Amino acid sequence: MNAEANQRAKPTAPRRGSTPAASAPALDYQLIAIVATFLALGLVMVFSASFARAGTYFFVQQLKWVGLGLVACVAATVVPYRVWQYVAIPLMVAAVLALGAVLAYGGEQFGATRTFGGRFQPSELAKLAVAIYVAAWVTIKGRHLDSFQEGLLPFAIIMGLVATLIILERSFSVTIIAVTIGLAIFFVGGGNVRQMLIVLAIATPILLLAMWKSEYPFQRIENWWAILFNPDQAPTETLRIIEMLRAGRGIGLDPTTWQEKALVPALWSDYLFANIGADLHFPGTIAVVALYAWFGYRGLGIALNARDRFGSLLAIGLTAWILIQAAIHIGTSLALIPVTGQPLPFMSYGGSSLVSCMVAAGLLLSISRASTEKKPAYAHFAFGWRNWRPRLSHPGRRQRTASAGRTVRTASAKPVAGRRRTSQRTSRR
Repeated sequence: MNAEANQRAKPTAPRRGSTPAASAPALDYQLIAIVATFLALGLVMVFSASFARAGTYFFVQQLKWVGLGLVACVAATVVPYRVWQYVAIPLMVAAVLALGAVLAYGGEQFGATRTFGGRFQPSELAKLAVAIYVAAWVTIKGRHLDSFQEGLLPFAIIMGLVATLIILERSFSVTIIAVTIGLAIFFVGGGNVRQMLIVLAIATPILLLAMWKSEYPFQRIENWWAILFNPDQAPTETLRIIEMLRAGRGIGLDPTTWQEKALVPALWSDYLFANIGADLHFPGTIAVVALYAWFGYRGLGIALNARDRFGSLLAIGLTAWILIQAAIHIGTSLALIPVTGQPLPFMSYGGSSLVSCMVAAGLLLSISRASTEKKPAYAHFAFGWRNWRPRLSHPGRRQRTASAGRTVRTASAKPVAGRRRTSQRTSRR
């Protein structure tokens, strides 16, 4: 009896290639290292950019926001990401209500009505809500996403409502980011490219008309045009930023450097990349761009290794959000595009932007923790012009197909062996 009981209690060895059911999920330490580097470097650059104008005020405030962002990131990492799929609709409704409320009760700042009390920006919540809601919606639609009535039309209505509310706040750069997040998820999920191009052809003139009615966006375009072709009529603040990038005196106690920084408004937020170039020269700017490229690579890898379609699409949307916002900020600081006023993700001063980006990083870590299959970041994507199928294949479907293939091979092996035995008996006779 005792020998039989011990034999039953003895654990069986797992099969070769199988994953233990109780294996502890591993964190994506590369992504953690990237975000930690962003936060540390951002604190140093915020202090360097704002000390000549406000002492340590912005640095201390940013330190508080970093602490709050870390708490939000840990919470988003610990909570299973599938929970967000079930609260996608309430979250989207809350974002739309907040965008409407800020138009009625928000304060005006820099020519736009976009904040409550000068601190909380509902548009940052809208970016997160768009990523979660569109990912959940595309997951449910599945193959019907290619249909105009069931796919593109409701998607255009949803994104049109969010974009209209943000345009009324006169925040056109946030509108572009939010719409691009939705389009990235819609495209990767299998949306019809031709239909998307038609919608963009209709929406672009509407956006330009809204910018023309608001006047100040076209004024920024004229200022940017003057920087390129007529510097004598360009704004002095932008010319100072360009001069800082060219001079690149580095971090030091030179009074000239601090005096130049004091003359540039919002250097610690909207133009932080210019301060990075002034302090760390060309190698520093290249290193920051490389960090964002590394972040994009890790985000793509997390999307491909996700356990389900919702996790894959959500990771795509979050990664697109961070990269697009970073590109807009860097382009503004280098005068490659007109001034937009977008903070540099994880680095620029600002509570709403920093906390929302940290939540996005936490969601990526949560998706990575749940994944059990590791693939290279170039697998299972097809961006061919003639490929109208879903660009991101369903992870569960891949697993079912693989298991079905193994079953077919196992079942087909027996008849072959039987035929060989029959042929051997026939030859003997």
